[in-house]
Amino acid sequence: MAMTSVQFSVMDLRLPHPSGVLEMVASSAGTLTEGLGFLKRQQNVDTVSPSGFPPGRDVWKASLKASSLRAIDLKSTVLGALSVGGLVATAAQAALSPRGPGTCDRNMCERCCNITTSIPYVVCGCHAMRHRSTASGKTWGASMVGVGAASALFHGSYGSVREWGRRMDFWTIAAASNLMTRALFPGVPASVTAAGMLATPFKPFLVSFVNSTAMELKFMAAARRNPKLRGPQRLHATCCLLGLGAFALEDWKPDLPLVHSVWHLLSSVSVATINNLLADVEEQQQLQQARSVQRPPQLVLHMQPLHA
Repeated sequence: MAMTSVQFSVMDLRLPHPSGVLEMVASSAGTLTEGLGFLKRQQNVDTVSPSGFPPGRDVWKASLKASSLRAIDLKSTVLGALSVGGLVATAAQAALSPRGPGTCDRNMCERCCNITTSIPYVVCGCHAMRHRSTASGKTWGASMVGVGAASALFHGSYGSVREWGRRMDFWTIAAASNLMTRALFPGVPASVTAAGMLATPFKPFLVSFVNSTAMELKFMAAARRNPKLRGPQRLHATCCLLGLGAFALEDWKPDLPLVHSVWHLLSSVSVATINNLLADVEEQQQLQQARSVQRPPQLVLHMQPLHA
């Protein structure tokens, strides 16, 4: 009877299917893997950054970001120094212009090159006369045509006439700087412009210095406000610095050929960029006029006495 029950119990046993065995093994392996992963995460919990990456990668990213910020700061510093350098260079050239007939036309080749490189001033003036929308801007353009013509006449003159041609060159530059200031600062009284014109024959370098410094400060402030002017302002400052270098080189080595022609080209480029500044000034004027027109009319109340 006992043997029968034991035999019955053994017969009731069911062996698992091979596929079930494989599933059990896989499940056990997965559980073991998860457990080991959990222990590893718990062990390295202090070495994992909040971003989910190893600390070495975060340090690398932080270093790269800091380097980028330093590069941006360095670029801003260099561009700021460039702008200030352009201001100093313009003021120095205006205040230290050479006296006398000059030594830049020693032969026919240099004379022709200096006359030819005076033409860009005329081109800049014609461009301003055509594209400027204000009368003061067009007048400044006409004065730049006069600057180019006076420069060509000076470099083409000989003998005693050359000294007067030199003076005419300085006078036209100073007069053009007066008209430039009037175009850049519409609120300047006419008496200030007239005083500058009267002082031009006696103190042309001082007049050019004051007007050029005011223009440079205006250009720097406008470029800080309007991103579209930053490129022209940097080009303007760069040409002013290079022009100052050519100016100093001509004074230090007067025998070097064509240095004055290079200065002509650099200064004409810096003058051409002033058109961008004038365009911004005219745009600001138009915006102010539009705001004044769109301003709603104010109500005027008339008080009348009460009669009993």
